[in-house]
Amino acid sequence: MAYQDQNNRPPRQMFDISDLGITCAECNTVIDQLPFQPTKKEDDTYGKLYCYECNKKRMKSRGPRRDFGGGRDRF
Repeated sequence: MAYQDQNNRPPRQMFDISDLGITCAECNTVIDQLPFQPTKKEDDTYGKLYCYECNKKRMKSRGPRRDFGGGRDRF
């Protein structure tokens, strides 16, 4: 599911991972594409991966992004 964001950036490259049999850690939906190539961890798993919809919900529930641009609040 390639999409174009509000900053008019080109669509992200999506990786076909359908042959890996990965399911969403939240809703158990099969994940066919990700914007990155997953790699296995030391425990031979891919860790917790989320489908597009669940990831969008998780990011929304985290609240607004903070600006970590170089310590403007430090004096």
